[in-house]
Amino acid sequence: MERAEAEALADWMQRYSEGAAVEGYDVTRISSGGAPLQGFHQWANGKALVNAFHVSRPLAGGGALYVLFIDWHRNDNYYLVLYAGDKSTTHAEIQKLVYDEAGRPSHLRWTYNPLKRDGGNAVRKAYFKQQWGELAVTIPVLGALREDEIEHYLEALFDVVDRRLRADRAPELYGEMDEM
Repeated sequence: MERAEAEALADWMQRYSEGAAVEGYDVTRISSGGAPLQGFHQWANGKALVNAFHVSRPLAGGGALYVLFIDWHRNDNYYLVLYAGDKSTTHAEIQKLVYDEAGRPSHLRWTYNPLKRDGGNAVRKAYFKQQWGELAVTIPVLGALREDEIEHYLEALFDVVDRRLRADRAPELYGEMDEM
């Protein structure tokens, strides 16, 4: 996505990190004026950054993640990157912003594409598709939600992570099942 699009999404989130209550979630801005992160993770440190947040859900099963709006590949193409709550790895790198008929951003689109080197990626993809109908997930944003509906957006971010982690474990659970 373009930097301006990432800025609009980040600004939307920032309003909720500045005291506006989001039921079931705590949103905290962790960046400083868009300065590149340092001491965060080797894949994110020093890259152009629009904003970054820590999001936790203390009530709904717990869990936390980091949401970065970042020039992920240093090519002026910005991503919404979902990092694990312990900063150990990324769960999703999302760059596709989809527009409605009126030309307003309506959702982000992320496609599950496992790249593990253990021979289980076909099982992972089959499991994901079997569970959720397709490999793509949409996350409603801006024009698709009212200002007071950010919890649906945050819920969708956690859903992407939950789906990814479940599918990533599929080979352990089902082995190399051809019938999936």
